[in-house]
Amino acid sequence: MDSTLLYNIPEFANSAMPMEWPIAVYFFLTGSLAGLYITSVIATLLKKEEWQPIAKLGAVGAIVLLMTAPVLLIIDLNQPLRFWHLFVYLNPTSPLTWGSFFLAADAVVCLVYTYFVLQNNTRMARMWGLGGLPIAIAGHGYTGFFLALSKGRAFWNTALNPALFMISAMVSGLAVIIILSNLYLRRYAPEMTEDQVAKHKGVIGTLLRLLIIFIITDLFLIGSDLTVLASSDTESYHMLQLLTTGEFAIWFLGIELCLGAVLPLALLAHPKTRMIPVVQYASAALVIIGIFVMRFIIVIGGQSVPMF
Repeated sequence: MDSTLLYNIPEFANSAMPMEWPIAVYFFLTGSLAGLYITSVIATLLKKEEWQPIAKLGAVGAIVLLMTAPVLLIIDLNQPLRFWHLFVYLNPTSPLTWGSFFLAADAVVCLVYTYFVLQNNTRMARMWGLGGLPIAIAGHGYTGFFLALSKGRAFWNTALNPALFMISAMVSGLAVIIILSNLYLRRYAPEMTEDQVAKHKGVIGTLLRLLIIFIITDLFLIGSDLTVLASSDTESYHMLQLLTTGEFAIWFLGIELCLGAVLPLALLAHPKTRMIPVVQYASAALVIIGIFVMRFIIVIGGQSVPMF
């Protein structure tokens, strides 16, 4: 990846976008992976029977995304067959080097943790899950640091990015696991007792409340980011215009904020209506779409400000 492009050197930076759609999808998948893994580990640590399906669903979901995400990272390389260079030619000051090792370590921990979860070995699952939490957080958090270090990009160069990436990861991870939990209940409800069904619905209710909290936190961070853009230099203000009145306005205001955050909050606001399965499916799906669009706006939109 050409650093002249990342840092907005005028002679070179207008020629191409250094990061394209595979990186945006990669950010989305690794974020959802982190959210699923963290939720699964929390479910394991609770030591309650009704949370065990959530632990298994989150772990298996994380493994599926873990097998998909690195492919997109390799595709984005100029010479994909040389991806192994990331592990041989090291640069200790590069976030990409650290990210490669975090992703590899995350894969190992996630695989071992999932094995013990599926084997119902709760003691080993708790040990590996708890030990893997810092790796999972670092594995996705580094992407926010990577962008934040790009001084020439107004939309990226903010200390809020690491926090925004992790909070939005929890939002998408919770949304995915809410859908999986409803599918699980639909499949196994006939084989469960009334008490088990009630407890599983209670777990889903807790996941929905967590989703609401994380969506609100995500909106707060987005609002803070917009405030920083509005009060900064010319390039930052131009990025704000692109998001609010320019070519990305429909994606940012219409899809990411309205459809992906405000509408789900409205649907989940009332305790009774939020327990309706259709409402849960719709809200979770809208949230996933919103976070997906967020990743594209951050990656593609962040490189769309004309150079000054």
